Amino acid sequence: MEERKSKRSGRLALVLGAAVAGTALVGWGGLAAWQAYTQNAGNAFAVGTLSHTNQVAGSTTVCNSTLSAASPGACQIIVGGSPDYLTSDFTGTSGAVTITNTGSISSTFSMSMPAAPTGGELCADLTLTVKDGESSAATVYPQAGLTAQMAPVALNNSAGLATWAHNDSNTLTFFVNPTAGYSTDTSVLGTGCSFTILFTQASA
Repeated sequence: MEERKSKRSGRLALVLGAAVAGTALVGWGGLAAWQAYTQNAGNAFAVGTLSHTNQVAGSTTVCNSTLSAASPGACQIIVGGSPDYLTSDFTGTSGAVTITNTGSISSTFSMSMPAAPTGGELCADLTLTVKDGESSAATVYPQAGLTAQMAPVALNNSAGLATWAHNDSNTLTFFVNPTAGYSTDTSVLGTGCSFTILFTQASA
């Protein structure tokens, strides 16, 4: 009798143990299924635009910049004179160009003459002065003979700041004048003089 009772007790203990184990498995499985989430989407980066326009005074044509130094935007002539205009009593001429930062990136600007002027004796008898804004404003490029290239010169915007924000602009006036000996220098007859002005924009 005692032996049968002992066997029943053993079986009951096994059943109870299995039930407890099954409950534990169910409990842990339920906890594993409980999940919560948050998500921070839209993390991204973008690059702004670097561009400017070049517009000669009196012209409706707007010249746009390029991102290639080898092929910059081909813009209009700022200043010049025809053979009929350049006589012995030539006293000088001027022209203006407006540079505007049309890009979204704050920028700096510089102006240069990447190569020496080309032509005959006329170049040596002409000088170039570039002024910021109105003719009475600060001189950007001092009076110098048109015989050598011009190293890059930093340009400020119309507010006098070195860093140009979007839509900042400035107008530069170019003055070409004859030297004192121009009117008596017969070697200039039949010659010409030409030069290129390069505006360079760089991200600030």
